[in-house]
Amino acid sequence: MSRTIRLPVAPLTPEAFAPYGRILTPSGPRDAGREGYDIWIQPFGAETRPRLQLVRYHARPFIVKVVERHLHVTEARLPLGRPPAIIVVAAPSERPPAPEDLRAFRLEGEGVMFHRGTWHAIDAYPEGAPHADFLFLSEEATVDELFANAGRPPQRTQVFDFAAAGTEIVIDGKLLNDKGDR
Repeated sequence: MSRTIRLPVAPLTPEAFAPYGRILTPSGPRDAGREGYDIWIQPFGAETRPRLQLVRYHARPFIVKVVERHLHVTEARLPLGRPPAIIVVAAPSERPPAPEDLRAFRLEGEGVMFHRGTWHAIDAYPEGAPHADFLFLSEEATVDELFANAGRPPQRTQVFDFAAAGTEIVIDGKLLNDKGDR
């Protein structure tokens, strides 16, 4: 027997996203720079060499099937232009999140960096276009384990399959306001 959970999209603010990571956008006092540019330093952490990837997410139904969490890296995702795309996250925890713990956010140009161990949907969901491109910053050992060692249980990543557990999570693309209303 399966059940369906509808997941609303929340406004992306530093406060709302704080349990899951940080928003990557130039704001607040700069850390360095000189005439002609400013620098904001972000606390990226990885236990092995960083891996920079370009990822294209193709349009698909707004259904979350699988979430994962990386144990050894603070993964960063930065959209490369438009369209807006929705990501789904849950706070770091040892156990897989309950469907009610998931939160959906719309990225409209800003990037995010997940805290180590933050649960996140494997997919991002482009809105109104055939695909959305992202720049990913992760770590070599985690990426290699996920792709080169496919078929073996991962050690650096924990994965949970909601679909296999009989739960369908449907993202409701309507944006909530700050009071939680649509």
